[in-house]
Amino acid sequence: MRICVLSMMATVVGLLPLKILAQAHSGFPVDIAAGPSPQAVVANGRSTLLYELHLTNFASRPIELTRVEVWSDGASPVASYAGQVLKDMVVPVDELSSSRSPAEDRGNTAIGMGHAAIVFIDLALDVGVPVPRELHHKYFFAVARKDKPNYETAFAGAAIPVVATPVPVLHAPLRGGSWVAFNALGAKDHRRALNAFDGRERIPQRFAVDWGRLGPDGRLRKREGQFNSDFYSYGAEVLAVADGRIVDTRDGIPENGGTNERSAREITLENVLGNYLVLDIGDRRFASYCHLQPGSLRVKAGESVKVGQVLALLGNSGNSDAPHLHFQITDGAAPLAAEGIPYEIEDYTQLGVALDPDALDRGEPWQPGVHDTLVTHHREFPADNAVVSFP
Repeated sequence: MRICVLSMMATVVGLLPLKILAQAHSGFPVDIAAGPSPQAVVANGRSTLLYELHLTNFASRPIELTRVEVWSDGASPVASYAGQVLKDMVVPVDELSSSRSPAEDRGNTAIGMGHAAIVFIDLALDVGVPVPRELHHKYFFAVARKDKPNYETAFAGAAIPVVATPVPVLHAPLRGGSWVAFNALGAKDHRRALNAFDGRERIPQRFAVDWGRLGPDGRLRKREGQFNSDFYSYGAEVLAVADGRIVDTRDGIPENGGTNERSAREITLENVLGNYLVLDIGDRRFASYCHLQPGSLRVKAGESVKVGQVLALLGNSGNSDAPHLHFQITDGAAPLAAEGIPYEIEDYTQLGVALDPDALDRGEPWQPGVHDTLVTHHREFPADNAVVSFP
C-alpha cells in the first residue's frame, strides 16, 4: 500500500515530531506570510519598521505562539517578544473583524483550528544600528495534549526584505500650533484598522495621523463641543505636503455636529472618508486629506498644486467624532484600497506629549509635563500623541 506524503505530514497534527525531516525544516501545520515589506521611518531619533506577520493554523486543534524573535545579520536577535508583550501584538482575525474599535483588541496568542491571527510588529532599532536589508524570524509554538506534556517546536521562517529606498520627506499638512498627533505611529486605532475593499484586506491607515489643535487654554474646544465652531482646529487651512497633482476629490457630504457618538453616524464605503482629496506626489505615493468641510475644497481633480498651497479647510465630515484632519500616505490613489506607507515631516517642534488624550476629549486642558522641553525635529515622523508646532 502506498503511503501518501500528505498523510505523513498529518502526523504533526497528532503532534509527533517528523524524524524524517532534516533539522533545518519543519512540518508544523501553520502557514506564515508577511504583509507588505517594511520601510524604515525615523521617529524620536530611531529608525522604526512597522509590518505584519499573518499566521494560519492548519492543525486540527488550537496552537499557541509563545515567542517570536527578529533577526538580521548579527549573532543575536534584534528583538524578542514573549509573554504579555507578545499577547499585545497578536490579534486573531476574528477579533479584528468584530465591531469593536481596534484599540479594544485584547490580544491572544492562541490560534484556533482553521483560524488565523496577525502579529503587529513595531520594531524600533537602537540609535546607531543600521537598517537591515532583510529580516528573519524564529517562531516558537506550543500545543496542549491530553495526558501528555505540551508539544513544543521552533523554526525559522522565510526572510522578509526591507525596502531600501528612503521615505518621502514632506511639508507639514497644517501650519502653526499646537497640534496633537492623535493615533499616530503604532497607535492601534489606525495600525490595526484592516479595510476590506473588493475582496482584499489592506491597512491604508498604517501611518495615518488624526490632527487636532489645542487653543491658548490648552483645550481642544472652547465650550462643550456641541458645535463644530467650538473646536480650535475647525476651519484650519490644510496644505499641500509636496508639489503634485490632485487625482481624486469628494465634496458635498454633510458634517457631523461637534462631538458625536459612532452610533449617530451612518457610515458606508461612500461616505466614511467624508469630504476628501487625494494628491499624487509621485513615485506611487498618494496623500489623502479626509473629513474636510463641505464646500471648502479649493482644487479640482487634474489640477497641479505647489507645496504649501491651501487645498481645503479642516472639518468634521464622514466617520469623524469631532473636527480633525485625517492624513495618510498610501501606495495607491484609492484611499481605502491601498497600503499605508511611511513618510517624514521636514520640520516641526515638539512641545511635549499628551499622555492622556481621553482627558482632552473630555475638555480638560493639556499642559507640558515637567520633563517636556522644546525639541526641534527634522525629517522625522511624529510620535503618538505628540504636541507639535509647524512652521
